[in-house]
Amino acid sequence: MPSTKTRPSANLRCFVFALACFSATAFAAPALTAAPACLTGAYRSPTGEIVTLTQRPGFPQTLLATNFSGRSGIFEMAGDGVLNAALDADNPARLAGRLTYAGCQAGSVGLQFSGADAQQWLRLPLRITRTRFMSGAVQLNGELIEPIESMADGDKPPLFVLVHGSESTAAVDSSNHAFLMASQGIASFVFDKRGTGASGGVYTQDFELLADDVAAAVGEARRLSAGRVGRIGLAGFSQGGWVAPLAAVKARVDFLVVGYGVIGTPIEQDQWQVEYQLRQLGYGEDVIGKARTLTALAGKVAASDFQRGMPQLLRARDKYASEPWLAKIDGQYSGELLRGEVERARSESPQVIWHYDALAVLRQLAIPQLWVFAQDDSVAPSAPTIARLEALRGSGKDIEIAVFPQSDHGIRSFSVMPDGSRKYLAYAAGYDQLLANWMGQKPLPPEAQDGMLARPARP
Repeated sequence: MPSTKTRPSANLRCFVFALACFSATAFAAPALTAAPACLTGAYRSPTGEIVTLTQRPGFPQTLLATNFSGRSGIFEMAGDGVLNAALDADNPARLAGRLTYAGCQAGSVGLQFSGADAQQWLRLPLRITRTRFMSGAVQLNGELIEPIESMADGDKPPLFVLVHGSESTAAVDSSNHAFLMASQGIASFVFDKRGTGASGGVYTQDFELLADDVAAAVGEARRLSAGRVGRIGLAGFSQGGWVAPLAAVKARVDFLVVGYGVIGTPIEQDQWQVEYQLRQLGYGEDVIGKARTLTALAGKVAASDFQRGMPQLLRARDKYASEPWLAKIDGQYSGELLRGEVERARSESPQVIWHYDALAVLRQLAIPQLWVFAQDDSVAPSAPTIARLEALRGSGKDIEIAVFPQSDHGIRSFSVMPDGSRKYLAYAAGYDQLLANWMGQKPLPPEAQDGMLARPARP
């Protein structure tokens, strides 16, 4: 979807299914001011628990730790071979503790999380293959991550190619979920989208162009993993929910996963978001109807690449200048346009195809699909998309739907603060396990099933 914003009135920046990796080659001793990139990977405790360590784009002094319960923590350099993650009184889901390591050649790290004893966590063996590949005239930077343990068992693991959200940061070397998937026997291919990280080209949100890049990534993943993997699919999240189905048509893959995506146009998504946010603030149909008048005009401005229609929008806005709900409008671009921030709105959504027909693309697919939603998604309200998916299921499409209650965009759990704002905590329990088990064609674990509102059977 168009880039989501973080402002006082906004609920949440898009969370994306970013992937990361580590290199097994030797590195020089890290400086105390930077966390060692060589530690990036998946680790297993003596009792079988999994935690991932990944880089954070823009924060070289830290590593992000994540586990299957959805909890995460930020470990910061505290000295030679030591990183600490502080407790967060406002976020009880935050992982906190102490991490120690003996250098890049070590096959384990010491971890002591708050309330637990220190343990040595062994790094899982993964086959990492870095690559450069072409999408048209643009060279992209990518990486294949394969779980060696499943290959040793004689199994051919499924492989998914990440389809980016609207983020403008690198994906390679900056992730956690791919390593969680690798610990469950799922291979992945991740690449820096054009205009980010080590990839060439110019950053864009042109779905057609991005789908071409994903199709090229599928070809490269097939080439690098030939003979070692089984089914190959796509996993697209947030804005990737528009791009992944289109790429699936182009690349002819075996399955599709979409998380917190939209089946509708980007203009509809803005309108749904505005309505959801106003309803959450307690406004009724009278205000919603007035807001629809404004979002319809704002949609015309967006569809013109923000070149035409502003005078009409501002005249309509002025009719409601004295009404308190007007200042509450946010959405993807409507709030900005109503404040006259035209250039900001344009810059946040470069080359978006505003009337993109997502439903027409999905009708072309005949592969198994899993769609995962946040019941309380304030960025991409899920109800309209679920209704359209149910219609597709009714026509015979092989689609499974999962909805996690008390979660927002990114399948993040939250608590409601006294002022009505949301405090974001962890990924919903069972979310990552659901993804791994579905892609691996395994039964859904009870902890994931208990955390979901609904998981209709396949037709």
